[in-house]
Amino acid sequence: MNTPFVQPAVVDGAYAADYNLLKPTRTPAWLAVTGLTATLFAALYCSLIDHTLPDFAAWSSTLWLALALVSAVLITPRVFTVGYLISLLAFLIGWRVGAMNGAQVLVWAASFTAIPLLLQFIDCVVSDTRRNQSRQGAWLGRLLWQMTLVRLCFGLNELCHASEKIFAGLGSFHTLEHGFEGLGITQGAALFVVLGGLIELASAISVGLGLFARLGAAVSLVYFLVATLGFGGEWSRGYAWASPGGGGWEYVMMLLVVFGGVMLTGAGKFSIDGWLLQRGVLARWMVPLSTNAAG
Repeated sequence: MNTPFVQPAVVDGAYAADYNLLKPTRTPAWLAVTGLTATLFAALYCSLIDHTLPDFAAWSSTLWLALALVSAVLITPRVFTVGYLISLLAFLIGWRVGAMNGAQVLVWAASFTAIPLLLQFIDCVVSDTRRNQSRQGAWLGRLLWQMTLVRLCFGLNELCHASEKIFAGLGSFHTLEHGFEGLGITQGAALFVVLGGLIELASAISVGLGLFARLGAAVSLVYFLVATLGFGGEWSRGYAWASPGGGGWEYVMMLLVVFGGVMLTGAGKFSIDGWLLQRGVLARWMVPLSTNAAG
């Protein structure tokens, strides 16, 4: 029988209400909802009318943007952290698919929609730091937001690579398939493309959204070590990422450092893990997958 995780103690009556307060206070939600609606219609236009989104890129971008809108309407007003992160992930996939296929109507709509989404995040950070600036450990709270920004950037960056492998259409898929064949994978190259895309998507969900973040960071760390040591050759090209013979190990090392840091501590409060832990719904054996003992 699973033993539920014990709810952390309330300190000064603040902890229990934390996720009710962790949200923007000045940026109206309708701006993001309007932008996501416009971006979804832009994806439908590019799929059905000007056909700049080919084959399965047409429905993948549309479905992801529909998920972003549904989350913004149904989840974000109730739990901002969870709804915002789901919307952001789905929105970024749809945007990336549009950009890779030159769907300019979608790209422009998404570019404008990114503004209120960014403002919501900034507003949430500012509101939280102002609310807690008089409490003991306020500086540590700001340091956590710094780490959150780094985690989101590197975690959600994996969506770019996942999208080009499994969501951007047959043209991108076959290009990457040929690329894997060039690395010496003559059998099952298509399977490796799909497998790599799924692992990168899981990494974005786990590290970027903060869902079982420690587990996801560990898997991501192993994945990039295997990919770069076994196939990519980055460690043999020197340090600089932008070099004539191909990328060196500069960017790979940054990835490993960030994923290693998340593996040690977890994702923090602006994450799905944080919300689940605060509600006490995780079984005890799941807790170490999300945070360390101190967390």
